[in-house]
Amino acid sequence: MKVAIPSNMPGGPDAAISPHFGRCDVFTLVEIKNGKITSGSTIDNRGMHFGFDKTPAEILVSSGVDAVVAQGMGPKALELLGQSGIKIYFSSAQTVGKAVRELIEGKAKLATPEEACKESRSAVEPSPTSMPFFGPGRGMGRGMGRGMGPQPYGPPYPPMPSPAPYPPQQMQKPSPPPTGRFKAGVASQGPGGLDDTVSPIFGRCSSFTIIEIEGKDIKNVKVLSNQFVSAPRGVGIAVVQMLANEGVKFILAGRFGPWASSTSNQFGIQMIMVPPGVRIRDAINQYIIGLR
Repeated sequence: MKVAIPSNMPGGPDAAISPHFGRCDVFTLVEIKNGKITSGSTIDNRGMHFGFDKTPAEILVSSGVDAVVAQGMGPKALELLGQSGIKIYFSSAQTVGKAVRELIEGKAKLATPEEACKESRSAVEPSPTSMPFFGPGRGMGRGMGRGMGPQPYGPPYPPMPSPAPYPPQQMQKPSPPPTGRFKAGVASQGPGGLDDTVSPIFGRCSSFTIIEIEGKDIKNVKVLSNQFVSAPRGVGIAVVQMLANEGVKFILAGRFGPWASSTSNQFGIQMIMVPPGVRIRDAINQYIIGLR
Protein backbone atom coordinates (compact mmCIF):
# COMPACT_ATOMS: atom_id res chain seq x y z
CA MET A 1 0.00 0.00 0.00
CA LYS A 2 1.32 3.41 -0.97
CA VAL A 3 0.39 6.14 1.52
CA ALA A 4 0.79 9.94 1.26
CA ILE A 5 1.01 12.30 4.25
CA PRO A 6 1.06 16.13 3.88
CA SER A 7 4.23 17.23 5.62
CA ASN A 8 6.39 20.18 6.53
CA MET A 9 9.88 20.27 5.06
CA PRO A 10 11.89 18.16 4.58
CA GLY A 11 9.38 15.32 4.86
CA GLY A 12 10.24 11.89 6.19
CA PRO A 13 9.18 10.01 9.34
CA ASP A 14 10.24 12.74 11.77
CA ALA A 15 8.62 15.61 9.87
CA ALA A 16 5.60 17.39 11.30
CA ILE A 17 2.30 16.76 9.56
CA SER A 18 1.06 19.92 7.86
CA PRO A 19 -2.33 20.97 9.30
CA HIS A 20 -3.27 22.39 5.87
CA PHE A 21 -3.48 19.59 3.30
CA GLY A 22 -3.40 21.83 0.24
CA ARG A 23 -0.67 24.15 1.52
CA CYS A 24 1.82 21.57 2.81
CA ASP A 25 5.47 21.82 1.73
CA VAL A 26 5.81 18.23 0.54
CA PHE A 27 3.96 14.94 0.55
CA THR A 28 5.78 12.11 2.28
CA LEU A 29 5.13 8.82 0.43
CA VAL A 30 5.46 5.54 2.29
CA GLU A 31 5.23 1.98 0.98
CA ILE A 32 3.77 -0.46 3.52
CA LYS A 33 3.88 -4.23 3.09
CA ASN A 34 2.84 -6.78 5.71
CA GLY A 35 2.63 -4.10 8.37
CA LYS A 36 6.17 -2.78 7.75
CA ILE A 37 7.56 0.28 5.98
CA THR A 38 9.56 -0.90 2.97
CA SER A 39 10.43 2.42 1.33
CA GLY A 40 9.89 6.14 1.61
CA SER A 41 10.21 9.23 -0.55
CA THR A 42 8.84 12.76 -0.92
CA ILE A 43 7.29 14.84 -3.68
CA ASP A 44 6.99 18.62 -3.71
CA ASN A 45 3.55 20.15 -3.39
CA ARG A 46 3.44 21.94 -6.74
CA GLY A 47 -0.26 22.60 -6.41
CA MET A 48 -2.58 25.41 -7.44
CA HIS A 49 -2.18 27.15 -4.10
CA PHE A 50 1.37 27.97 -5.17
CA GLY A 51 0.68 28.98 -8.75
CA PHE A 52 0.83 25.63 -10.54
CA ASP A 53 -1.82 23.97 -12.67
CA LYS A 54 -2.82 20.93 -10.58
CA THR A 55 -4.62 20.58 -7.28
CA PRO A 56 -2.81 18.67 -4.52
CA ALA A 57 -5.41 15.90 -4.86
CA GLU A 58 -4.65 15.58 -8.59
CA ILE A 59 -0.93 15.34 -7.79
CA LEU A 60 -1.58 12.40 -5.46
CA VAL A 61 -3.92 10.67 -7.92
CA SER A 62 -1.23 10.84 -10.62
CA SER A 63 1.34 9.53 -8.10
CA GLY A 64 -0.58 6.28 -7.69
CA VAL A 65 -1.19 6.45 -3.94
CA ASP A 66 -3.67 4.08 -2.31
CA ALA A 67 -4.36 6.11 0.83
CA VAL A 68 -3.86 9.54 2.39
CA VAL A 69 -3.44 10.28 6.09
CA ALA A 70 -4.04 13.91 7.06
CA GLN A 71 -5.25 16.07 9.93
CA GLY A 72 -8.01 17.51 7.77
CA MET A 73 -9.04 18.09 4.17
CA GLY A 74 -11.42 20.21 2.12
CA PRO A 75 -14.55 18.73 0.52
CA LYS A 76 -13.33 18.95 -3.09
CA ALA A 77 -10.07 17.14 -2.33
CA LEU A 78 -11.98 14.56 -0.29
CA GLU A 79 -14.39 13.99 -3.17
CA LEU A 80 -11.72 13.72 -5.89
CA LEU A 81 -9.56 11.32 -3.90
CA GLY A 82 -12.58 9.20 -3.00
CA GLN A 83 -13.74 9.02 -6.62
CA SER A 84 -10.26 7.84 -7.58
CA GLY A 85 -10.47 4.95 -5.13
CA ILE A 86 -8.03 6.49 -2.65
CA LYS A 87 -8.88 5.98 1.01
CA ILE A 88 -8.62 9.04 3.28
CA TYR A 89 -7.80 8.73 6.95
CA PHE A 90 -7.83 11.51 9.54
CA SER A 91 -5.30 11.43 12.35
CA SER A 92 -4.40 13.66 15.28
CA ALA A 93 -0.78 12.51 15.15
CA GLN A 94 1.77 15.31 14.97
CA THR A 95 4.50 13.54 12.97
CA VAL A 96 4.53 11.40 9.85
CA GLY A 97 5.99 8.40 11.65
CA LYS A 98 3.29 8.39 14.32
CA ALA A 99 0.54 8.75 11.71
CA VAL A 100 1.90 5.81 9.73
CA ARG A 101 2.09 3.76 12.91
CA GLU A 102 -1.57 4.57 13.65
CA LEU A 103 -2.50 3.42 10.15
CA ILE A 104 -0.56 0.15 10.49
CA GLU A 105 -2.13 -0.53 13.89
CA GLY A 106 -5.63 0.19 12.55
CA LYS A 107 -6.10 3.26 14.74
CA ALA A 108 -6.44 5.84 11.94
CA LYS A 109 -10.01 7.02 11.37
CA LEU A 110 -11.55 6.62 7.92
CA ALA A 111 -12.78 10.07 6.81
CA THR A 112 -16.32 10.94 5.74
CA PRO A 113 -17.55 13.88 3.60
CA GLU A 114 -19.19 15.42 6.66
CA GLU A 115 -15.74 15.79 8.26
CA ALA A 116 -14.26 18.01 5.54
CA CYS A 117 -12.54 21.09 6.89
CA LYS A 118 -15.00 23.88 7.65
CA GLU A 119 -12.34 26.42 6.80
CA SER A 120 -11.91 24.81 3.40
CA ARG A 121 -15.66 24.79 2.83
CA SER A 122 -15.88 28.56 3.27
CA ALA A 123 -12.82 29.14 1.12
CA VAL A 124 -13.96 27.08 -1.87
CA GLU A 125 -16.15 29.79 -3.37
CA PRO A 126 -15.19 33.16 -1.87
CA SER A 127 -17.18 36.22 -2.73
CA PRO A 128 -15.69 38.65 -5.27
CA THR A 129 -15.33 41.36 -2.62
CA SER A 130 -13.14 39.09 -0.52
CA MET A 131 -10.66 38.62 -3.34
CA PRO A 132 -8.21 41.51 -3.75
CA PHE A 133 -7.16 41.91 -7.38
CA PHE A 134 -3.48 42.00 -8.17
CA GLY A 135 -3.68 42.20 -11.94
CA PRO A 136 -2.91 39.60 -14.59
CA GLY A 137 -0.03 37.25 -13.88
CA ARG A 138 0.21 38.06 -10.15
CA GLY A 139 -0.79 35.02 -8.13
CA MET A 140 -1.37 35.42 -4.41
CA GLY A 141 0.45 32.38 -3.06
CA ARG A 142 4.03 31.22 -3.22
CA GLY A 143 3.81 31.05 -7.01
CA MET A 144 5.49 34.51 -7.01
CA GLY A 145 3.78 35.72 -10.13
CA ARG A 146 3.87 32.45 -12.04
CA GLY A 147 0.08 32.08 -11.85
CA MET A 148 -2.46 33.55 -14.23
CA GLY A 149 -4.04 36.05 -11.89
CA PRO A 150 -5.76 35.78 -8.52
CA GLN A 151 -6.44 32.23 -7.40
CA PRO A 152 -9.70 31.41 -5.57
CA TYR A 153 -8.11 29.92 -2.49
CA GLY A 154 -8.56 32.46 0.29
CA PRO A 155 -6.12 35.00 1.74
CA PRO A 156 -2.49 35.28 0.64
CA TYR A 157 -0.20 32.63 2.05
CA PRO A 158 2.70 34.07 4.08
CA PRO A 159 6.09 33.82 2.36
CA MET A 160 8.36 31.06 3.58
CA PRO A 161 12.16 30.87 3.41
CA SER A 162 13.79 28.26 1.21
CA PRO A 163 14.41 25.22 3.42
CA ALA A 164 17.62 23.25 3.66
CA PRO A 165 17.63 19.76 2.15
CA TYR A 166 17.59 18.30 5.65
CA PRO A 167 17.02 19.99 9.02
CA PRO A 168 20.11 20.67 11.16
CA GLN A 169 21.10 17.36 12.66
CA GLN A 170 22.02 17.15 16.30
CA MET A 171 23.79 13.83 16.69
CA GLN A 172 24.12 12.59 20.24
CA LYS A 173 27.58 11.59 21.37
CA PRO A 174 27.84 7.87 20.66
CA SER A 175 27.98 5.51 23.60
CA PRO A 176 31.19 3.53 24.14
CA PRO A 177 31.48 0.57 21.76
CA PRO A 178 30.52 -2.84 23.18
CA THR A 179 33.07 -5.27 24.53
CA GLY A 180 34.20 -8.07 22.29
CA ARG A 181 34.16 -7.91 18.51
CA PHE A 182 31.77 -5.62 16.65
CA LYS A 183 31.48 -3.98 13.23
CA ALA A 184 31.34 -0.41 12.00
CA GLY A 185 30.27 0.61 8.51
CA VAL A 186 31.65 3.73 6.83
CA ALA A 187 30.15 5.44 3.76
CA SER A 188 33.12 5.60 1.41
CA GLN A 189 33.93 8.26 -1.13
CA GLY A 190 35.67 5.96 -3.60
CA PRO A 191 36.53 2.26 -3.85
CA GLY A 192 36.46 1.78 -0.07
CA GLY A 193 39.12 0.56 2.35
CA LEU A 194 40.96 2.14 5.26
CA ASP A 195 42.81 4.59 3.01
CA ASP A 196 39.65 5.82 1.29
CA THR A 197 37.82 8.92 2.62
CA VAL A 198 34.43 9.38 4.31
CA SER A 199 31.62 10.24 1.89
CA PRO A 200 29.61 13.45 2.43
CA ILE A 201 26.43 11.45 1.68
CA PHE A 202 25.18 8.16 3.08
CA GLY A 203 22.56 6.41 0.98
CA ARG A 204 24.10 7.10 -2.43
CA CYS A 205 27.79 6.79 -1.60
CA SER A 206 29.80 4.58 -3.96
CA SER A 207 30.74 1.90 -1.43
CA PHE A 208 30.80 0.93 2.25
CA THR A 209 33.86 -0.07 4.23
CA ILE A 210 32.92 -2.64 6.89
CA ILE A 211 35.47 -2.77 9.71
CA GLU A 212 35.59 -5.44 12.40
CA ILE A 213 37.06 -4.17 15.65
CA GLU A 214 38.14 -5.88 18.87
CA GLY A 215 39.49 -3.85 21.75
CA LYS A 216 41.55 -1.14 20.08
CA ASP A 217 42.56 -3.23 17.11
CA ILE A 218 41.17 -3.49 13.59
CA LYS A 219 40.78 -7.20 12.88
CA ASN A 220 39.18 -7.32 9.46
CA VAL A 221 38.16 -4.98 6.62
CA LYS A 222 35.54 -5.70 3.97
CA VAL A 223 34.32 -3.45 1.13
CA LEU A 224 30.75 -3.59 -0.19
CA SER A 225 29.70 -1.89 -3.42
CA ASN A 226 26.56 0.19 -2.94
CA GLN A 227 24.05 -1.66 -5.10
CA PHE A 228 21.38 0.93 -4.28
CA VAL A 229 23.27 3.98 -5.51
CA SER A 230 21.00 4.35 -8.57
CA ALA A 231 17.75 3.14 -7.00
CA PRO A 232 14.84 5.53 -7.69
CA ARG A 233 13.65 5.66 -4.08
CA GLY A 234 13.86 4.04 -0.65
CA VAL A 235 17.66 4.17 -0.72
CA GLY A 236 18.22 5.14 2.92
CA ILE A 237 16.02 2.32 4.23
CA ALA A 238 17.54 -0.29 1.89
CA VAL A 239 21.13 0.65 2.72
CA VAL A 240 20.56 0.52 6.48
CA GLN A 241 18.92 -2.90 6.12
CA MET A 242 21.92 -4.10 4.11
CA LEU A 243 24.35 -2.90 6.80
CA ALA A 244 22.19 -4.42 9.54
CA ASN A 245 22.42 -7.78 7.74
CA GLU A 246 26.21 -7.40 7.91
CA GLY A 247 25.98 -7.05 11.70
CA VAL A 248 27.04 -3.39 11.77
CA LYS A 249 26.53 -1.56 15.09
CA PHE A 250 27.87 1.88 14.05
CA ILE A 251 27.60 3.75 10.76
CA LEU A 252 29.72 6.76 9.85
CA ALA A 253 29.00 9.31 7.11
CA GLY A 254 29.07 13.03 6.44
CA ARG A 255 25.27 13.30 6.68
CA PHE A 256 22.18 11.12 7.05
CA GLY A 257 18.72 11.53 5.57
CA PRO A 258 15.54 11.27 7.67
CA TRP A 259 14.60 7.77 6.48
CA ALA A 260 18.07 6.38 7.14
CA SER A 261 18.03 7.91 10.63
CA SER A 262 14.65 6.42 11.48
CA THR A 263 15.56 2.96 10.16
CA SER A 264 18.91 2.97 11.99
CA ASN A 265 17.10 3.61 15.26
CA GLN A 266 14.80 0.65 14.59
CA PHE A 267 17.81 -1.65 14.11
CA GLY A 268 19.67 -0.25 17.13
CA ILE A 269 22.49 1.09 14.95
CA GLN A 270 24.24 4.25 16.12
CA MET A 271 24.91 6.99 13.56
CA ILE A 272 28.03 9.12 13.75
CA MET A 273 28.48 12.19 11.55
CA VAL A 274 32.08 12.60 10.41
CA PRO A 275 33.56 15.51 8.47
CA PRO A 276 33.60 14.46 4.79
CA GLY A 277 37.03 13.80 3.34
CA VAL A 278 38.52 12.39 6.54
CA ARG A 279 40.49 9.22 5.93
CA ILE A 280 38.46 6.21 7.03
CA ARG A 281 41.31 4.83 9.15
CA ASP A 282 41.51 8.14 11.03
CA ALA A 283 37.71 8.34 11.44
CA ILE A 284 37.63 4.86 13.03
CA ASN A 285 40.50 5.71 15.36
CA GLN A 286 38.93 9.00 16.45
CA TYR A 287 35.22 8.26 16.59
CA ILE A 288 35.13 4.54 17.47
CA ILE A 289 38.37 3.25 18.97
CA GLY A 290 39.01 6.60 20.66
CA LEU A 291 35.80 6.20 22.69
CA ARG A 292 37.17 3.15 24.50
